[in-house]
Amino acid sequence: MELYNLLRTRSSLSLVLLVFVEKLLRVQPNLKHLFLLLRAVDTLSPTQRLHKDVIGKEVFRVLRKKHGLGFNSFISKKVTPIFGDVSLENMGMEDSDLEKKLHKEINFVVHFAATTTLQERYDVALAVNTLGAKHVSNFAEKCENLEMFLHVSTAFVCIREMPGVKLETPISQTFKETSKFLDIIEEEKKLVQQKLNELKAEQVSKKQETTAMIKLGIERANTYGWPNTYLFTKALGEITIGRHLKKNLPVVILRPTAVTGTYREPFPGWIEGFKSLDPLVISVGRGKLPCFIGDHESSLDIIPGDMVVNAIIVIMVNHAKTNNHGIRHDHNDIIYHIGNSSTQSTSVVKLLDYAYDYFRENLWMGGDTNENVKPVFFRTMCRFREHILSNYVVPMEEQKVQFAKRWAKIYEPYLLFKVIFDTSATDQLRRWMKAHYGTGEADGFDFDAKHINWKDYMINIHIPGLMKYAVKPHLVSNSKL
Repeated sequence: MELYNLLRTRSSLSLVLLVFVEKLLRVQPNLKHLFLLLRAVDTLSPTQRLHKDVIGKEVFRVLRKKHGLGFNSFISKKVTPIFGDVSLENMGMEDSDLEKKLHKEINFVVHFAATTTLQERYDVALAVNTLGAKHVSNFAEKCENLEMFLHVSTAFVCIREMPGVKLETPISQTFKETSKFLDIIEEEKKLVQQKLNELKAEQVSKKQETTAMIKLGIERANTYGWPNTYLFTKALGEITIGRHLKKNLPVVILRPTAVTGTYREPFPGWIEGFKSLDPLVISVGRGKLPCFIGDHESSLDIIPGDMVVNAIIVIMVNHAKTNNHGIRHDHNDIIYHIGNSSTQSTSVVKLLDYAYDYFRENLWMGGDTNENVKPVFFRTMCRFREHILSNYVVPMEEQKVQFAKRWAKIYEPYLLFKVIFDTSATDQLRRWMKAHYGTGEADGFDFDAKHINWKDYMINIHIPGLMKYAVKPHLVSNSKL
């Protein structure tokens, strides 16, 4: 299996969701019950999938040790798994009695579901990232005692704009033409169906259909100014949620930057699948990234998954109707950015230097020190391409930079598009937490990236965790690697 295919392999449940469920169950004794929507897989029952794909994960080992033999009993009392699919109307639920129960009992709806593949099939990305947001917000609107609907988006929905500081404001306030996007979503649904019908009539193979739908997604994203299908469909998802604001639905949108492995909880370094930084780290480890784009000012804005979860829990506490000490909000549509761009301490050059240092001391499986290459960086895509044309003209030499070329094209909008994500609302939330709960408890829900020593995090936490929990399991389970 080539490196690119290995990195496209990802878990069906997100790192943030799993860490969120684990922390709620571990530190929130007043949690009455958690209803967890899971997509049906094979012939597994909801309970079987809960045990296989959620609580069976290594991230639950601390909680499992805490409860010992009573762990399964604890889970059964606190968690109810429900089969559903956010891409379907009514989230695919067919049990009317269950629906009534959920509408009556649920106080908080937190929406994590997304397909994060940057160049996903357009029909899949539109169904999950855009229509999924619509279907979940429709469900939330029916909850009789709803205190908050929290939608997890991504900070990078903002990179359609010009470079600069990106404020914590809804997309509806950012783009003047946003109002037309609700109509555009319906047009895009029709376009997708039309394309699928054409491909069916042509009797193309499944692989050809997938290629065509990926191409369509990129074309549609580029048409409206977004660099890839993921960001385009996530932006449309935020827009669909915006229509609920006039109905006083208590909406909060969290926009994390690029999520990485855990910093501290439930233990350092845990990761599920491969995240946005990891293709570059692994390419460095394998000696497949001799050159790349970026400079010391090209910040790769990353944030550990447990810090994202801490922010979510604090937001839930702050926005709860039963909380009398919350921040006074002027609008229902509150946006929080969670990342590190204000620290300017995670340039792509530094992060990949740390990766190089790590793999010099911890060689990739079967490798030797001669395979380690420290990347040379170029501030523009033009200079990067000129370097390749000048130095890798022989076919065998050109193979050395195939990964660099592929990843440079994917990462270009993130590294060469200079942006800083404003965190004013997030900073205010952090101050509120310390003021009302004290420094000790606030530290237990830390989401301040300024507290991270990034060199230590990369070399002693993230990369070891990446190798242990993401890379090695795939090497073991794929004998052709």
